[in-house]
Amino acid sequence: MARLDHLNARIGARRARLLGAAGMRELLGRVTLESRLEALSRSAWGPDLPAGLARLDEPLAAVEAALRRALARDAAWLVRQAEGARGRALLAAYLALGEGDAVKALLRGIAAGVPPAAAAALVPPTAALGPGDLSALAESGSPEALADALASRGSPLGEALRAALPSDVAGLLPAEVAIDRAAAARAARACAGLGEDARILASHVADRVDARNAATLLALGGAGGGEALFVAGGRRLDGAEFARLASASEADLREGLAAAFPGAAAGLARPWSADRALERALLAPLRRGARASPLSIAVPLAWLAERTAEARRIALVLRGAALGLPGEEILDLAEA
Repeated sequence: MARLDHLNARIGARRARLLGAAGMRELLGRVTLESRLEALSRSAWGPDLPAGLARLDEPLAAVEAALRRALARDAAWLVRQAEGARGRALLAAYLALGEGDAVKALLRGIAAGVPPAAAAALVPPTAALGPGDLSALAESGSPEALADALASRGSPLGEALRAALPSDVAGLLPAEVAIDRAAAARAARACAGLGEDARILASHVADRVDARNAATLLALGGAGGGEALFVAGGRRLDGAEFARLASASEADLREGLAAAFPGAAAGLARPWSADRALERALLAPLRRGARASPLSIAVPLAWLAERTAEARRIALVLRGAALGLPGEEILDLAEA
């Protein structure tokens, strides 16, 4: 019986909006920032961008803000177009994972003293946190105040953040882990039940947990003492292996992560490419699922993940080029 056949057919038509590797190389091949912006405006992303980019005072910030708005519209479109209450509920559960990413971005901005308007502008709106919500939360004067503001809105992420503050571990790592733990647990509860779509989403949530644990291990860098930062629910790293790698040498940590994430070893060995390597590790199973089950929820999940990854690569290409980094180095980072 067809499940998401109409939605998935529409997504097939929208795949032309992805630049792909060839489009990214063409963008990098432009000599000046103005010519890169012009090429991007003529691409399938062009309708999402403001007119006259090259004449704006902050054209790169305008591009990044426009890409975030486009992704938020994509997410809302998916839920509207999904057939059936169950399909919409599962897509909403997936999109709710983005609330955790938004809260973490706000947390970093607030902790770093970024002006509220700038902090809110850097965070993509989510189903639960629209532009007005983000602006209000960005006014929180401290991480503790942010936790209180979230809790007052009924968000479980607020309670999770509040419980993680203050911490005896330096930096924001414990707070970010607590946010991701709560977001993953909420999504796992939402996709409990029978059916292929529920299994696909549950598998993705487990992959997200594994990526969180890998990022935590890389942040700890073998310093140990991070057992309390382990997030249960993944498939690649159990608690014992996490504890071992948390105190492992750099070589043993790389070896352990390479075993858990086959094909990502090179990217995970370099801090500046680890995020991209984990992003690819999350996307690959969704792509395989979309090919194997073309009527399943894997198709919209893979498409939105691909759009999100490409938006990040575009921002990286434009920022790197504006900073004068060599094209091959930028391309290496974008494809890591």
